Parts: sequence; structure tokens; C-alpha cells
Amino acid sequence: MLFACSMTWSIVTVPMLDDAEGPVRTASMSGTDLAPLASASAWVALAGVLAVIATKSWGRTIVGAVVLTAGVVIVVSSALTGSKTPSSAWWLLAVAGGIVVAIGGFLVLVRGRQWPGLGRRYEAPGGGTPAAVRHLTPWDAIDSGDDPTTDEQPA
Repeated sequence: MLFACSMTWSIVTVPMLDDAEGPVRTASMSGTDLAPLASASAWVALAGVLAVIATKSWGRTIVGAVVLTAGVVIVVSSALTGSKTPSSAWWLLAVAGGIVVAIGGFLVLVRGRQWPGLGRRYEAPGGGTPAAVRHLTPWDAIDSGDDPTTDEQPA
């Protein structure tokens, strides 16, 4: 979608003077120029993909709703703009991408809470676990900020 939005969707010819017979200027209009909401929503959808990986439970449901909304915005914005400026078919690729994003957002919204999240490995160190369990190996001590080569207890 981002690629489709960056391509030329329309080429317009504009008279440089008030006179219709005078010189003209040709300008290329990209999808980002014509449908900025579609391009911005594509960035939101890309961020949503990463957020699905990093969230669990209700957070993932919220992300699914946001991605679904972004997909619908992409489809509507691209279709309305592209159908008015039929110079190229790049807008159709943006519409198709928006449909895929909307379907993905719907799946995350409906089933995302059941998917596994990131493991404990990605949680903040010392997240409520007792110190005896947390310092199983020297590597765990280093991860929590302690020096395993000293006999001193951390302050």
C-alpha cells in the first residue's frame, strides 16, 4: 500500500495563465498527494503489525480494532480518490492492500486474544520474581544488573 500510494495516480494539465489557449503545465500527482489519509493509514497498519506481536489479551483486541479501521480508511479513501482520477491503476493496488489489512485487523480483533504472546524473556528484569529464583545463573545476575563475581549482596 505504501508503494502504491507513492506511485503516480494521476497526471494533470493546468493552464499557466488565465487564457485557456496559453502555455500549460503538467504535474504528476501521487497517491500520497491525492489520498493522504490512505497513506497515513498504511503507516498505522504497519505499526499495528508490530503492536500485535508485542501485545497480549485486550491490548491485542484494541490493536485489531485500530488495524481494521485503518484498512477500511485505506479502502474508502483510495477508492473515492482513484475512481475520480483514472489516469493509472495504482489506486486499485492500494484498495486491494486495504482489504487485506481490514481482513487481518478483523482476524486479530476476533481471535487475537487466543494467540500466544511474547515469552517472559521479553519482560522487564526483576518483574516480581524472588531474588533466589531470578539468580539461577551468572547470566541472569548480569541481566538484572548484579555482578556475579563478587560475594557482596546487592544493595
